[in-house]
Amino acid sequence: MIADDIGVFLSIARSLGRAAIMVDVATCGEDYPGLASRYVHRVHALPPYLTTPEAWVEALIALVRKEAYRLIIPSSDSSLDLLAVAAARMEGEGEDIAAFAIASPAVRQAFSSKAATRALAEAQGVAICPGRTTTADPAAGAAFDDMALPLIIKPSAPYLIGGREAKASVRMIKDRAALVPTLAEMAGREIVVEEFFDGEGVGLSVLAEEGAIRLAWQHRRLAQSSATGRSSRRVGEPPSPVLQRDVERLCRATRLTGVAMFEFRQNRRSGAHVLLEVNPRFWGSLPLALAAGADFPLMLWRLWTGQGAAADPGSFDYRIRKSSLLAEVDRLSEEGGGVAGALRKGGGTALLLLKALFRPAQFDGWTRDDPAPHRVETARIIGRLKEAILRRLRYIWS
Repeated sequence: MIADDIGVFLSIARSLGRAAIMVDVATCGEDYPGLASRYVHRVHALPPYLTTPEAWVEALIALVRKEAYRLIIPSSDSSLDLLAVAAARMEGEGEDIAAFAIASPAVRQAFSSKAATRALAEAQGVAICPGRTTTADPAAGAAFDDMALPLIIKPSAPYLIGGREAKASVRMIKDRAALVPTLAEMAGREIVVEEFFDGEGVGLSVLAEEGAIRLAWQHRRLAQSSATGRSSRRVGEPPSPVLQRDVERLCRATRLTGVAMFEFRQNRRSGAHVLLEVNPRFWGSLPLALAAGADFPLMLWRLWTGQGAAADPGSFDYRIRKSSLLAEVDRLSEEGGGVAGALRKGGGTALLLLKALFRPAQFDGWTRDDPAPHRVETARIIGRLKEAILRRLRYIWS
């Protein structure tokens, strides 16, 4: 497994480990709290993928050949893209790539590009935000004067292989004066510019086989780290028939085999919704699904290793809520300035850490049978905050 996030790779390791499947982790960041999990058997260090993607691919191929793994699972966009490069290279050399749990080239082409996803959604009658695809050019800011604020600017492919600036984030533009600087930052990239849709973030996650959905799970965002950031608190809910209908159309159109998360915004008052993007890999809210009984990693293992995907169990615990501790800290850091903002930030962070210490079941990193990752994450965040406070005090006293 390729490690990248405590909520994703840790959930995969726990799911497979509980089924007595040995889990190794390959990572170029060896300080992830999730590596403290009892379900991580061995950790393999790989070269930094941001600056040396070619060395990363070569090291991974050598590792796969040496260990003869039954399944290699990505946990992020970057690892998905690089695994696809490694698989293509091995396939070109006549080697078996059945162990790579990555979507087909057609699925990756449709869902790894936001521009391609918009085009497919339109063709399948799935609602999307008003918008257009273009190449970011700071001289072309006036081209979006006919679009209503706020605008959402997304890199069509958020991750580009090679270079420290490989990752580009989604931006919200509330003032047209901010448009040109944002376009300058993304200059040369293909981008999607959309009008903002007022609603709540909803993710419908599936495991499919040849386009037929075998397992479906839905979560709703309760909070997020920033206006365009990742979710920090979530709750599960029964899949919406309307959203699942749209997802079924896209799965059938691409003949999806594997997992994917379809992200929507939905307005509860009007019932209207739009598709925002599709991630053809595991997703950040996976700990919530796993805690509620939707065991996507184990079903993916069975599907990819030839055991066949079991039928959807259909009975999940929708009362569970989960939070990402780190994302919640990031969300609180966005509090306004001034004395009032500092007090809200400090009080909110203190309360959050008390919950992490005394009510850990609320957080992605904790499970009763594997508490170490949450404890490591909490200790590191407390240490980081102590250092920040000390730096601030030294500045005041100096």
